[in-house]
Amino acid sequence: MADNIIMKPGWALPVVCTAPTTPASGDPVRFGERTGIALTDEGGGGNAATETTVYFGPCVVDVSVKGIDGSGNSAVAVGDTIYYTDGDTPPLSKKASGYFFGFAMETVGSSSTATIQVAKVDGGAWSGTVNTSDIATSAVTAAKLATTLKTGFVHLPLTSWRLIATNDIAAKNAADGGLISLDTDPTLKRVNGATDKKLRLGWAATSVIEIANDFVYPPDLDEASAVEVHILAAMAGASDTPTIAVSYFEGVGDTNAGGNTAAVTGTSVTEYSVSIAHGNVGATPKAASIGLVPAAHGTDALYIYGIWVEYTRA
Repeated sequence: MADNIIMKPGWALPVVCTAPTTPASGDPVRFGERTGIALTDEGGGGNAATETTVYFGPCVVDVSVKGIDGSGNSAVAVGDTIYYTDGDTPPLSKKASGYFFGFAMETVGSSSTATIQVAKVDGGAWSGTVNTSDIATSAVTAAKLATTLKTGFVHLPLTSWRLIATNDIAAKNAADGGLISLDTDPTLKRVNGATDKKLRLGWAATSVIEIANDFVYPPDLDEASAVEVHILAAMAGASDTPTIAVSYFEGVGDTNAGGNTAAVTGTSVTEYSVSIAHGNVGATPKAASIGLVPAAHGTDALYIYGIWVEYTRA
């Protein structure tokens, strides 16, 4: 038998409640991410002055619940998820921005308040909506769910781009059929062959040769949202500040939906982008071709260190 168990089963614990400020026996309460029912008044039952004995375990309890949700008045149906919202009177309702409490076993009319039976489940032991307060202190945040995980990514490797000659891919005996390498224009080579082995595309001063690539839309691409072409670029010096023209042709028979990046300035590698309006993005399956052409830069070389496409997942 383990000798390090302090309390078994440990459902009733003396704690300093997060809300309300002064719990009374029978109140629904919150302790951090957990919710429960106060078994004593604050400071009662032999507890310290700021402590309340709270029952965190499974039970069915009569509590006051209001017929509202995050959007306004909303009737409570049997089985609806009930949340604890700090500062509300009563604190229990269907507001999913609150902290999980349990499941309604009886109904409450829209905008009404009534004492009903709620099946209480210890926090974390349920399946249902995961809301902001449930994950606010974890590694997965609401911001990440709303943005980072919502953003799709298509890598367009520097090694996959082809040279354009006479408005098409170069012939097989011209620049190796459009392959970009150490002796083409632009070049594909290491920043420094011996000490800095990062690859980059480089247009020498005055060079404005077009390069092209192609990609197929991922099946989760949301055609109702814009697509963005992103470029990591820098100049070899401070004399020139060219834009990069990004052409974007979707499918067959399309017209250019691209545009120009902001001016590429300075020698620090910086991210630049061009947005393709959602009206120019069709539903999958689709494919699109992208072209890049530097504007005039008569003094400094232009370098590109990475290219990718970002899209919104459906």
